[in-house]
Amino acid sequence: MFEHHSDRLDHHGSETRAKVVVFGSYHSGKTSLIRAIDPRARLTEAPEKDGTTTVALDLGVREHRGMRIFFYGTPGQERFGVARDVIAFGLHMGLVVSDATRGMTAFEKHLLSELKAHGVPCIVLASKMDLPGASLDRVRNEAGNDALVMPVSAGTGQGIGALLDRVADIAHRL
Repeated sequence: MFEHHSDRLDHHGSETRAKVVVFGSYHSGKTSLIRAIDPRARLTEAPEKDGTTTVALDLGVREHRGMRIFFYGTPGQERFGVARDVIAFGLHMGLVVSDATRGMTAFEKHLLSELKAHGVPCIVLASKMDLPGASLDRVRNEAGNDALVMPVSAGTGQGIGALLDRVADIAHRL
């Protein structure tokens, strides 16, 4: 899935663009993260018995440190693998969102492993850090010593600024 990533930023006139794809399991907090990054994000959600779920993609755009960053959210259910493949084409960086109240799922560990194997810069986000039982240490241990793990809460905004700074830092090195 990640063999077609880009190791160079896109330049359109004086504008520099980066494509960041947000991965994670069902209900890990991907859509909430994108909404916290860009309150005007475009979302494709369908109602379910326990809330809503992304069925195509979410898109948020944020200007940060002289760069226009496009955040593409992928569906978390495994049956949407083809959609994830299409969305991931040409990505510059991946974010793996993991619900810190439950730890990393096997699916999230697989995504992280694939990103690393293809040399795609990536960050693991321990989401929902504002909720009882959230554990940054658990996510760090499960992600492995070589993974960059950052705490975030879409609900409170915790860590969003630091995440944007880190994404811009990594993207500027491409």
